[in-house]
Amino acid sequence: MKRLTFSAKERIKFVASAAALALATALLGPAHAADAASNDRLQGLIEPIKAEKPFKIGVTLVHLHDDFWKGIAYGIQDEARRSGVELVQVSVAGAYGNVREQFAQLSALKSLGVDYAVVGAASFNGYDPVFKDLASAGSKVLAVGIPVNSASVTFGVGQDELSIGRVLAKKVCEKDPNATVLTIPGPAGAEWTRLRYVGFTEEAKNCDGLTVLPGAFGGNVGLSYGLSQASDLLLRNPEAKFIYTPEISIGMGAAQAVRQQKRDVQVVSSSVVREAIPMIKDGRFLGVVSEPGIIMGRLIVQYAIRDYEGKDMPRLNKDDSLPYPYVLTPPELITPENADTHPYEIYEIPPADWSIKALQ
Repeated sequence: MKRLTFSAKERIKFVASAAALALATALLGPAHAADAASNDRLQGLIEPIKAEKPFKIGVTLVHLHDDFWKGIAYGIQDEARRSGVELVQVSVAGAYGNVREQFAQLSALKSLGVDYAVVGAASFNGYDPVFKDLASAGSKVLAVGIPVNSASVTFGVGQDELSIGRVLAKKVCEKDPNATVLTIPGPAGAEWTRLRYVGFTEEAKNCDGLTVLPGAFGGNVGLSYGLSQASDLLLRNPEAKFIYTPEISIGMGAAQAVRQQKRDVQVVSSSVVREAIPMIKDGRFLGVVSEPGIIMGRLIVQYAIRDYEGKDMPRLNKDDSLPYPYVLTPPELITPENADTHPYEIYEIPPADWSIKALQ
């Protein structure tokens, strides 16, 4: 498969075609704790199997600051244990942009002789030479959580980033189509933040009367950044009724700013942590898109088993939007109405007593 260079239009094409796959996948069954199907750890996305041949996987993730990446790590660890796959190491780069740290961790996985190196990449670009080096040593590379621009990836498991933004914009339009929305786009250079922002702003154009104030990419993923940015935006825009944020820690910071200024403003965001659940229930968040990290972690292990044993790879999407095949988890919007029934322990929040330290 040839290497591709993505333009903005091509990236949008990826998430647009991915949306169709995510929608089709979502039709497999409801994702609510009240259903009997919620006991299925993979929510019907794929039939779990056990490895017939032993093999080793190693993991490097961008960070473990939130339950999304913790959920991926837990999903990989627990699914490997259930499925008879040897998980030799889990490493953490520390932050988006820390590619050198991740390169060193990938080199360590190569020296350990893993059959699969699972990567939650710290950046979209720059990994191809390292991945090719792993491939030459007999280690296949798998992308998890977010996309990475390399044809040397065997396959990936992620989510439709553009659709996340679209779902949030639709929810805002449904609540108040004549409102003014503040935006905090998130860190610069992260493909997932860019795509979510594009999805939100493009979908908002379909809502007559909705005013979206453009924001500047920058800062980091964290509560303090969301608090400072939202505080300033709220003071300068007293007419605002909503704040868009790309992920939950920025979103919680924005919600804290709203409370401090005693404003009637709701936040929309993505990814769930325990601390955010009461904030969803009491309406400080209008909606939060679930990012099922646990399921993504489980899926990467299950697809690795199938790849290693030459078995069928169902629902694997193959097109020119990414330089490797990929499978997507369906989006699920959590609101005050369903916050009590959403199966957090299956989708995104690992057990409270689980720790990554034993794997590092």
